[in-house]
Amino acid sequence: MSPREFCGTSIAAKKLGLSVGTVQALVEKNELQAWKTEGGHRRISLQSITDYQKRFGQPNGVHKDPLAPLKVLLVDADSQTYDAIQQVQKQTGIPIECIWITSAFKALINLKTIEPDILIADLGMAHVDGYDLLRTVRENHPQGTLTLVGLTAVEPAQIALLGTVPGDTTLVQKPVSMDWFHGYFACHIALHGTIA
Repeated sequence: MSPREFCGTSIAAKKLGLSVGTVQALVEKNELQAWKTEGGHRRISLQSITDYQKRFGQPNGVHKDPLAPLKVLLVDADSQTYDAIQQVQKQTGIPIECIWITSAFKALINLKTIEPDILIADLGMAHVDGYDLLRTVRENHPQGTLTLVGLTAVEPAQIALLGTVPGDTTLVQKPVSMDWFHGYFACHIALHGTIA
């Protein structure tokens, strides 16, 4: 079968409007057909997702096309990180749609409209900071439906003193290199099947 006939667990969760844990349970109960890669990641049949939607009266195609570009929402007051992501896109050809917003408050207002795959936030922004942004987002978007990345200029040991972030947040020291972004985006695509 073609790899295009399967998707990762996160994409299946988005298509079905369920949590990743629920999708995993459906796979274990054989409600969804899947197989595991050598690394232990599930690849779920798109046909079985469609069949499940029909059985339970769910509309098909409501969620993002798994072959669409990786959608990244960057929330950062300065342009350095945005420029690095743009360079990764130009130099590597990874299809990325990066929306850059300089305010955490504006990001919260527009999050539902943007529907990103990955939210990257600078933890040290003024007013509503990245800590508050990431906590608020995770409260409203369960783990597995949106990947969180926190950018920080402070040492990891100091982060707990300044605030807490959701446990599944990837913390990265600023400035972030193009090589890191390239590897991270490529890995996200490979693991979650956002694009072919």
